[in-house]
Amino acid sequence: MEEALNVPIAARIERLPSSRYLGLLLVLIALGTFWDSYMLFSIGPISAHFFAFLKQKQLATELPLALFLGTFVGAVALSTVADKIGRRNAFTLDLCILAIGDLAAVFSPNATFLLVALFVAGVGTGAELPLSATFIQELSSARKRGRMTSLQLAIGFLGGTVGGFAALFLVPVTSLPLPGFKIALLLAAIGGFSSLLLRLGLPESPRWLERVGRRDEADRVMTAIEHRVMAEKGIAALPPPVTIEYDIVSKVPLTLLVSGRYLRRTLSAWLIELFQGFGAYGFTTFVPFVLYSRGYSIVHALEYTAIIQIAYPVGTVISAYVTDRLQRKWGMAILYTLNMLVGLGFLFANSVPLIILFGFLTEMLIFLDGPLLHTYEAEIYPTSVRGRGAGISFALSRLGGFLAPLVAGLLLAVNRSGGALIGAAAAAWLFCALVAAVLAVDTTNITLEELETVDR
Repeated sequence: MEEALNVPIAARIERLPSSRYLGLLLVLIALGTFWDSYMLFSIGPISAHFFAFLKQKQLATELPLALFLGTFVGAVALSTVADKIGRRNAFTLDLCILAIGDLAAVFSPNATFLLVALFVAGVGTGAELPLSATFIQELSSARKRGRMTSLQLAIGFLGGTVGGFAALFLVPVTSLPLPGFKIALLLAAIGGFSSLLLRLGLPESPRWLERVGRRDEADRVMTAIEHRVMAEKGIAALPPPVTIEYDIVSKVPLTLLVSGRYLRRTLSAWLIELFQGFGAYGFTTFVPFVLYSRGYSIVHALEYTAIIQIAYPVGTVISAYVTDRLQRKWGMAILYTLNMLVGLGFLFANSVPLIILFGFLTEMLIFLDGPLLHTYEAEIYPTSVRGRGAGISFALSRLGGFLAPLVAGLLLAVNRSGGALIGAAAAAWLFCALVAAVLAVDTTNITLEELETVDR
């Protein structure tokens, strides 16, 4: 092949055609997000079970609190590790911690041990989403980056739907040797360990290898990817690489995130992540509790919640077809505004059909917003600091999720139906729309390397 070590990795990635092999890598990367979503979006029904059946009211907020605190810690700590040990190794570490935490939760002898175990599981799951977005973007061309990220998230967020239905059918079960909620957690532990085995087939990110000075290894990995794609396509050579010039800087200080052209980018990502995390996780986690508080039985509340959670993959599949067609900045502004409006519709819905309709639309828009935001928060940073940049931004989303149970406790003291919490979520989405319109920058269809050199 004509490639030599002086041909940038980015130029070789830009010319790759779509292929089943790249699709396989996408699926393997998405597995971590799948179990992350499974945990995050089954914790609400599990907490509602404690409140309704076990009469342990405090656990309705303490269980999500422990999980989200862990995800915040994990998003910051493990994303930083990813820039040092590589994307694939960081994924392996994440899944091990997630599976160990879930396994400990299954055998927890008391509530205190359960809370600690969920915190550990949260640490493992905390960095999965930003790492998955970072990894898939570093394997994607500029023209397909948004769609690849959205498809990866569509598979990953399917875990939320599976978690919702697992909670519906398993959480109320009390006739088995293990309580139903522990069986739901056991599934996550098994899934984490099995996904770990499947991920052994993942290559390391060649963009990351290049940036840390391992150029020979980056060339070998990139050449292996090219050979797989050419063999699948039945072609002897790929088109000549496009001309992309950029400086390979292996060490970038973390202060870059809040200096120069990156300050505006960072502020936009941080503010949107914090407030959308509060809105999204607050809404999703407490829908079962809100419905139960309105007078629906816990069984009906879990049924309606499971139906609403079908919106997770629906939203992300739709996003796969619009993410690269919408400018990320204005797409987020429009979608968060719509999110606010349908969230208010859910708040004022007074019949089961309307509750399910507006709940479905609210969740669907959450998962339309998400791929745009998670694509944006990774692509705005250089490769050498992308893991840390995306991870810290996403950590603020988990901080928002952590704050939601705290705020919920205060708001539920004023409004037992949970209406004030839904209203607060709607206000958070409106704020996200304003930040996107005013602070966010244009990124669509620009290579990652070009984004490092432009002021916008």
